[in-house]
Amino acid sequence: MSNASDEGQEGIRVQLRMLVAVEPDQRFDQHGNEILQLRGYVIDSSKAHPGLVVRFSGQRRAELYRWAKPNKHLGVDGFLDVKHWLDKGKPRVTLLVEAVSIFPLGDVEIEPSKSGIYAVRGRTGAPVAAPRVTKEERAEQMRRLMDDA
Repeated sequence: MSNASDEGQEGIRVQLRMLVAVEPDQRFDQHGNEILQLRGYVIDSSKAHPGLVVRFSGQRRAELYRWAKPNKHLGVDGFLDVKHWLDKGKPRVTLLVEAVSIFPLGDVEIEPSKSGIYAVRGRTGAPVAAPRVTKEERAEQMRRLMDDA
């Protein structure tokens, strides 16, 4: 985890495995933008975590809505906020992640000819993840391209 200011977001950048607990909700945020909200749990063999709420406002929400069924595993990349509140006098905690990307983890059948977002490589239905590029790596690529020109 690291502090980040990527893609217009600020906070602690996290990547985690999620187990979806209930059907996803389609909602609107405080600015009127449509979001998809998922509730579930962080999958971590070493320790227990509070409940998890993931909000996603990116494209392909309808496709994600089909993937995000109860008892399915998803990979989540986003920015973490820890929410505290009182419920009938009892303190509660929830992990809230504003997701940048969400993807299924191997237990979802994906038809690449229909979705158009995955190339089949290795086992069928496995998403092909593009390597993440840091700002420093992008700057170095630009320097090399400018030197070559």
